[in-house]
Amino acid sequence: MGQKKEQRIGIFDSGIGGFSILKEIHKSAPHLKAYYIADDAFAPYGSKSADEIIQRSKYIVEELLKFDVELIVVACNTATAFAIDYLRDHYSVSFVGVEPFLNAIDKFNWTREDKSCVITTELMSKSVRFNDLKLRYDKFNQLDYFVTKNLATIIEKYFSQLDKQELMASLEDEFSIFDKSAYKYIILGCTHYPLIGREIEAITGLAVISPCPYVARRVVSLIGLDGNETAESSSFEFTTTKASSPLRFVSKDFSSLP
Repeated sequence: MGQKKEQRIGIFDSGIGGFSILKEIHKSAPHLKAYYIADDAFAPYGSKSADEIIQRSKYIVEELLKFDVELIVVACNTATAFAIDYLRDHYSVSFVGVEPFLNAIDKFNWTREDKSCVITTELMSKSVRFNDLKLRYDKFNQLDYFVTKNLATIIEKYFSQLDKQELMASLEDEFSIFDKSAYKYIILGCTHYPLIGREIEAITGLAVISPCPYVARRVVSLIGLDGNETAESSSFEFTTTKASSPLRFVSKDFSSLP
């Protein structure tokens, strides 16, 4: 009987935001081999045009396909909104995207008393895909929507150069855009945001809602467990577009994830 083929997935984001999904995938399927591209040379995606995001996503996907991945996670809300339909139409590999978890309204049986808000990047807020989600899940306008323009950049800086005090001061300013006492929950509409979920809860006093565990479940269901699920992988392959051209992956331990 031949040896089973190693199962490989690719994952990309404009930076470290996709780590929030990668951690959840690893919890559910530690045997999967993961290749992660942080496209920091093109960050932030939220300030780019739709066509730029599509073209950049094509480049990243073609880099990941060199490693014989069977599924690619578009671990960025903005890239999902603007590029995933194009990618699915032009490549045979499976794609899993991530979107603001507006279906929390149905999943958690929220009432009007469970007043909640959604935070996203500016470009996501303008996307057709996001507005379709609102029409589908928020028919009765239960949610309020806010753009946190600088939050993804703040989070990237926090894990490279800011200390905790500077982070909290930046968050106070970023979340001054709405009356926090008016809400019970806050839906995180960017994969960067769950990386500091506890800090967001501390600043806002709201319970955060993240789609990351549900995205991970979708990935695992599409890959399928092959009987090797107990074999753990302690590392994943990582590269950034700013630091390496051509892209060179290095092995990083899962314990190093923020």
